[in-house]
Amino acid sequence: DHVHIYVSGRTSRLQDGSLAGQGGMRAQLRLTCENVGKALEAVGATFAEVVRTNTYATDLDEYFRCSDERADFFKEPLPTSTAVQVSRLAMPGMLIEIEVEAIIEPGRLRVQG
Repeated sequence: DHVHIYVSGRTSRLQDGSLAGQGGMRAQLRLTCENVGKALEAVGATFAEVVRTNTYATDLDEYFRCSDERADFFKEPLPTSTAVQVSRLAMPGMLIEIEVEAIIEPGRLRVQG
């Protein structure tokens, strides 16, 4: 009776494939959250429906110094959240990747095709 939305592999890549925010965790975190929002919106979901996040960062200490950026996107009640440090991500210079799961009412699902 609900639709589960899975968004994975969101980073600070721009539409042209280039990486934005090179060298800056704060900038990459903000852009990554913006890209998560665009993916959610494309299927009819919002950050309010996100129930779980997995964050992969190349430097967890730096991520936690900048994690206040998430507050502009994820509001109370906060989703469950896992953060994992990894040695590298898909592209050189990429510092963060976020995946989310959201749950929405079936009538809100936007199907593109």
